[in-house]
Amino acid sequence: MQLGGRNVRVRILYFASARGIVGKRREIISIDEASNISELVHTLHGMHPGLKAIERATRYAVNLEIVDGDTVLHEGDEVGVLPAVNGG
Repeated sequence: MQLGGRNVRVRILYFASARGIVGKRREIISIDEASNISELVHTLHGMHPGLKAIERATRYAVNLEIVDGDTVLHEGDEVGVLPAVNGG
C-alpha cells in the first residue's frame, strides 16, 4: 500500500528456524507508509522465499506485542518473526 510515496524503515528480528532460513538475526528494511503486517509478510516472502514453508506456524510481534495481520507499521517499529519452537 502506498500513501504519497513515502517509505518507513522497520527493524526485522528473526528467531528460531526463521533465523536459519534467512541466515541472519536482523535486518532493516524500507516499506511503504501505512503497510500492515500482512503486507510486510508478503515482502519478506519475496526477499526470503524459504519463510513461506513456516508461515502457518509463525506469529509476529511489533514492539514486543503479538499482533495480527491488520496491524499497521510505523517508522522505527521492531518486528519479531516468531516461528513455533519444538522442544521437550
